[in-house]
Amino acid sequence: MRGKRYRIGIDVGLNSVGLAAVEVSDENSPVRLLNAQSVIHDGGVDPQKNKEAITRKNMSGVARRTRRMRRRKRERLHKLDMLLGKFGYPVIEPESLDKPFEEWHVRAELATRYIEDDELRRESISIALRHMARHRGWRNPYRQVDSLISDNPYSKQYGELKEKAKAYNDDATAAEEESTPAQLVVAMLDAGYAEAPRLRWRTGSKKPDAEGYLPVRLMQEDNANELKQIFRVQRVPADEWKPLFRSVFYAVSPKGSAEQRVGQDPLAPEQARALKASLAFQEYRIANVITNLRIKDASAELRKLTVDEKQSIYDQLVSPSSEDITWSDLCDFLGFKRSQLKGVGSLTEDGEERISSRPPRLTSVQRIYESDNKIRKPLVAWWKSASDNEHEAMIRLLSNTVDIDKVREDVAYASAIEFIDGLDDDALTKLDSVDLPSGRAAYSVETLQKLTRQMLTTDDDLHEARKTLFNVTDSWRPPADPIGEPLGNPSVDRVLKKRQPISHELSAALG
Repeated sequence: MRGKRYRIGIDVGLNSVGLAAVEVSDENSPVRLLNAQSVIHDGGVDPQKNKEAITRKNMSGVARRTRRMRRRKRERLHKLDMLLGKFGYPVIEPESLDKPFEEWHVRAELATRYIEDDELRRESISIALRHMARHRGWRNPYRQVDSLISDNPYSKQYGELKEKAKAYNDDATAAEEESTPAQLVVAMLDAGYAEAPRLRWRTGSKKPDAEGYLPVRLMQEDNANELKQIFRVQRVPADEWKPLFRSVFYAVSPKGSAEQRVGQDPLAPEQARALKASLAFQEYRIANVITNLRIKDASAELRKLTVDEKQSIYDQLVSPSSEDITWSDLCDFLGFKRSQLKGVGSLTEDGEERISSRPPRLTSVQRIYESDNKIRKPLVAWWKSASDNEHEAMIRLLSNTVDIDKVREDVAYASAIEFIDGLDDDALTKLDSVDLPSGRAAYSVETLQKLTRQMLTTDDDLHEARKTLFNVTDSWRPPADPIGEPLGNPSVDRVLKKRQPISHELSAALG
């Protein structure tokens, strides 16, 4: 049966895949059915979790993620104990405490008044730190620990806790504006209780859910605000409390974790695809749009922009100004009427601007120039004095695609890291808020720069520039990913997994 001409048909359903192999003639007419089958599958959903629609991938990773989380927690708590010993604080085990909810009472007292007795004060601080490190709440893992050192408003969950405390005890500390979470909990406990109260909610167990004093999820900024108040009231020096603070809230950053899965440039397979936040991509996008503009002169035919015209428009669009530039502005700059501009910059049939059509700009630069007042002036000053390579290094750091601790020894990042290290805690928080475009371009930085240069210095558009620089044909297209490559969608990946062995078997049997 080898050497036959055949076609494979795939009918994809939610929980099944229909597969057929049909022999065809030289004119592609069907001749004979070679193979047909229907494969039933579970759509990537775990059979035991069908009602909740939890995928196999999710379930298989739960145990692994839980083990990793527990291992990291043990390591973090051990490092905290070592740091406490280094600063002369005793390590007080929770088992040695004999009063109900003693850790909460200790935390509340530390935030309320200065403890004169040095030994008692150090013991209390140790108890509070170790308790808070075990119940520190939640924060976005992309936020740096140092962002908690800055002044942060209390969360919505803290507001819920405060309202609950007032409901339990109107006359207690809950009425005060600056009460810490521990002070609110102690206020509720002081109101009295007939049976042992539950502080935390019970959810997800075989027993019915039980409501606790605390919200389901308290945020780390709430506990961080309390810890800063404790250090302030107990007069702990900054060179001592900041390392302890960072140790309590330390977390492994996911920044750069996806870097190993970045696709390769189809025109330069040894290089990774560039960030869409990179200047190289945004300059390429501007040049590509410019090459698709046309001018209607006195003659009936449309003409391309000259090299000088392209470069003049390009210089306008890459300027660091945060002011909007319209197609009308560019026409005025070149000395054309707005109605003469055609192509991607043409007007509607009614002579109006297209709502979705605006000249592309350097979005990353604009976001930097529009950043928060706290960080804008020093960041813009650094940006103006930095080189193009240093700009790209800063963009990679701000895009969370590299871990700053892993590139400290890389000279390419030296200037950007030196600037970041010189910022105070408030400025670091504002720097984290700079929102750059996400995603990856189809090509690498080097390829994008070559294409941009070719489009701006010749009459080539993108298609011609690609042919000239990389010797590809008119019909060349970026290669599609292998059909069996996982996409991350459990249902789609399940279909691809079922299809792949069938096509291999047919290839082996039929050629």
